[in-house]
Amino acid sequence: MAAERARRSDGLGREIRIPLSDLAIASLGHLGQIGEVTALGQDRPRMGNQLFGAFGRDFTTGDGERLMVVAITPRQWTGLVGLLGLIDEITRLEAEVGARLDRDEGVRFQHRDRLNPLIAAAIAARTSADLAAAFAAGAMCWSRYQNLKEAVDQNPDFSAANPLLAEIDHPSGRRYLAPGAAATISSEPRQPPAPAPRLGQHTDEVLSRVLGLSDGEIARLHGEGLVANA
Repeated sequence: MAAERARRSDGLGREIRIPLSDLAIASLGHLGQIGEVTALGQDRPRMGNQLFGAFGRDFTTGDGERLMVVAITPRQWTGLVGLLGLIDEITRLEAEVGARLDRDEGVRFQHRDRLNPLIAAAIAARTSADLAAAFAAGAMCWSRYQNLKEAVDQNPDFSAANPLLAEIDHPSGRRYLAPGAAATISSEPRQPPAPAPRLGQHTDEVLSRVLGLSDGEIARLHGEGLVANA
């Protein structure tokens, strides 16, 4: 878009280069990991399913289900603590560490190793159905934890019912769901995703429409092995 808008103003084209190394470095930067290493002088530790920078993790219920529970805002945190009956335990922990856990999500993240056992024990004492009803009534931020296979098998958002996805025949010979563009333009119909072209699939079209070659000239090039065949 930047190149197209600049061309509108000065009529000049632009070459845009996007090396994979630049994408990888930019992604690390957007995730805050470069800044973190620069500021703290150490790598970010492995944290499993911990939510970075706030309180959040998957916990196992008394009947063996796994729930992802997150508390970012003060309201979410106080609601979770009250719902799980942990007000006294959290008050004692706050006095011990000298910090208010209801005011800053970063403090909760800092003391996650002390908080996790308390939350885990409270959730393990209740069933998933009991907690689901309580979390829903309290407007908590939570969901049943799913791996990707479970999501694909059970969640309609990961099926062809979602207009983002459609089954297509891939060059590999397999047929499976693939996403189209993530963005939606409300005034334009969504175009379905398409498989990547095979090598040489559009050779004849390019030779004919772009270079203006005749069918005979194209056939000669193919015969001499000078262009790729589909």
